[in-house]
Amino acid sequence: MAGPRRGLAPIAFSVALKDELARIRPEGDCCRAAELSGFARAAGALLTASEGLLSLDFRTNHATVARKIYLLSRELLDGDVRISARRRQKLDKATFFHVTVSGAGVSAALVQAGLVDAAGDPVAPPPMADCCRRAFLRGAFLGGGFMADPRRGYHWEVVLPDRVTARIVRSLLRRQGIEAGLVRRRHEFVVYVKEAEAIAGWLSLTGAHQSLLSLENTRIYKEMKNRVNRLVNCETANLTRTIDAGIRQQEAIRLIDSMLGLSSLPGGLQEVARQRLVHPDATLEDLGGMMSPPLTKSGVNHRLRQLARIADRLRRQSAPG
Repeated sequence: MAGPRRGLAPIAFSVALKDELARIRPEGDCCRAAELSGFARAAGALLTASEGLLSLDFRTNHATVARKIYLLSRELLDGDVRISARRRQKLDKATFFHVTVSGAGVSAALVQAGLVDAAGDPVAPPPMADCCRRAFLRGAFLGGGFMADPRRGYHWEVVLPDRVTARIVRSLLRRQGIEAGLVRRRHEFVVYVKEAEAIAGWLSLTGAHQSLLSLENTRIYKEMKNRVNRLVNCETANLTRTIDAGIRQQEAIRLIDSMLGLSSLPGGLQEVARQRLVHPDATLEDLGGMMSPPLTKSGVNHRLRQLARIADRLRRQSAPG
């Protein structure tokens, strides 16, 4: 089986995953609102206009995601929705997209979407149906998520602006049977998963079936590669042990031959000794097949041990003092 394709940058998998998720359109208004809410909590900012009215600014560096947020905002939020692009002047000069929603009806729309309370303060999302929880988690990942290329390791995370939102995301993942860790990174909070099985569950949960297939293919390839490596290592270790044992047995037999002569040995020991000298790399099973009549592995091993004991006795007798 050929391995997964090579040559992609580590971030390419995450970009492809966001492309796939951004093309999923929730069917119900409740799910669309939940997805927009998840994105807003990860990558949105509430702004206050000079007249005291609220506006909402969504930020992303992904064009497909920006288009989806623009369309959801047009459908769900009563206000003036605009999209703009700005190129960062420093570092990698990446392009960032801003989707802004402003106007007199925005405040009421944000309250209805469950993003803020009547005073304009952010609130925890209301209880959601299973379909809306999936949409919320999808939106949060589109806003602040990253997934490593499975060929390089299993790592999924969502970077969130505050601990409350991070705990909400972690709790929703647990409701879906996915255990996630939570850590603070500088001024942000990261919810992360490092188990392949849990990541696969999240991909299935949010509808990223192509990315799930890619992950499973990589897992199968890695498992097969590891299994082959284990088998090769085991065979290598067995071969090494066989060769080392054969060398020790030959040394014992040559000592016996030089001090006593192989002809002084009983017939069975003499036969095994001569075959071992001729076939130093043969296994016990192979040596047994060379005997007349054939011997089992345990039978050959018993005779070789007898030869080793004879050689040990000869060494002790010839030792000075």
